[in-house]
Amino acid sequence: MLPRWCNEVYNLDGAYAVMHRIVQKSKILKGGRGAKPKHSVVNYALILVLKEMQNRNLREAEEHLTKYVCKERVDHSVLSYWENKTEMQSIIAQFISIAGAMLQRYLSSEFTFVDSTKFTGWDVKEVKLIEVTVCNRICKQTVYPIGISFLKDKVVSPVREAVPKGTGKIKADAWYDEIETIKYLFKIGYIPIICPNKGRYSGFYRRKARKIYKLPESRLAYKQRGRGESLFGSLTNEHGDRLKARNVNALRTRISARIFNYQIKLLIRVQVVCIMLIVRHAQQSTSFKREFSFS
Repeated sequence: MLPRWCNEVYNLDGAYAVMHRIVQKSKILKGGRGAKPKHSVVNYALILVLKEMQNRNLREAEEHLTKYVCKERVDHSVLSYWENKTEMQSIIAQFISIAGAMLQRYLSSEFTFVDSTKFTGWDVKEVKLIEVTVCNRICKQTVYPIGISFLKDKVVSPVREAVPKGTGKIKADAWYDEIETIKYLFKIGYIPIICPNKGRYSGFYRRKARKIYKLPESRLAYKQRGRGESLFGSLTNEHGDRLKARNVNALRTRISARIFNYQIKLLIRVQVVCIMLIVRHAQQSTSFKREFSFS
């Protein structure tokens, strides 16, 4: 049974250790074209992730986190530069995909849920709405994200980026009742249970999905989609409902970091359960040997 929470999720060393394991599984290089940065781009990413985990601003991150990760103090202007780069949100999105795959190995999955939400970014001049699409796996114990996307040019674009290959049922609201999206979900192995959009009718794959949706068990399953939206509520409870930043890329980096932090805390909880099971098994084994030992 996965514990609802534990103190270990707030331990900086423990969180950093889990992040480091994920980084080792990634294929991210230390730098792109041109002059290489003084520190690895991965280190800058980890500082920005830890900053969001501890709800710090850039100046506080400079003071409390840069020396921890980079072994020397890094000016907050350098952190701001990396936070504003499109590359940074892509790097953290890769971490999210890897962490999602790790969680799938430990946690079961009843169904997959894809949905989008808008976060409010603001400064003294204007309010910005940043939309993110998230693919979640739903199990009895919890909800865990496995992919994200900030694309929004077409309905299918964020789905292609956020949803990995899989099996079983995938649930989505009427916004995703779109031919290319439904076709893609069938193609990568899912059974789409998508609420019909009353203004859309044509298409082979849409008709195929409608037949699935009309089944009584599918209607019942679709009603459980609200469980998939709990991730957004958790992020709001942890960090608030607004992000203070001027740059759109910075806002996307912070949203990505918060989702990644959610995964890190889940992985720590899973780790705690594994340790508890190992200790319990060792205690039971010792007790068994004592009971049946002959001397």
